[in-house]
Amino acid sequence: MSNGRYQERGGSRGGGEDPSVTDQVVKEIGSLKTLSMLETDKLVDLAEKMGDFLANQIRLKTSQIRKFLDAVNEIKSKGTQDREASFFRSQCMLLKPKLAYAAGRQDEVRPLMAVLVPCIDRVHNKDDFNRFYRFVEAIIAYHRYHGGRD
Repeated sequence: MSNGRYQERGGSRGGGEDPSVTDQVVKEIGSLKTLSMLETDKLVDLAEKMGDFLANQIRLKTSQIRKFLDAVNEIKSKGTQDREASFFRSQCMLLKPKLAYAAGRQDEVRPLMAVLVPCIDRVHNKDDFNRFYRFVEAIIAYHRYHGGRD
């Protein structure tokens, strides 16, 4: 599936979704060659917008993406050993089906998928993965801060 199709499928199906938030984040991510190029202040800003959006407009529950979050944490724990860059790339690519499964079960996951798939596409090494991990972690933190629930 191309990035365009993920964005298209993430479009307007998620219950009253305002596509401008996801579109803005996807545009920012799309302008990067690798995820490690995402500046920290921009990462925090985008994560807060997504967290607020997912909590208050989409009403996403953390439990709806629990298996995805567990898989990201597993990659992080396995990645603490010396790993080749290809390990992070291949493991992150395997996150796409987990997101697709969650989005297929719950439309509320689609905006998150629309944002995270372009991020996954930009993970090429450990630095990119660490930036991806921080971004996911920040989205979840702001989701909780803005009233998201389990």
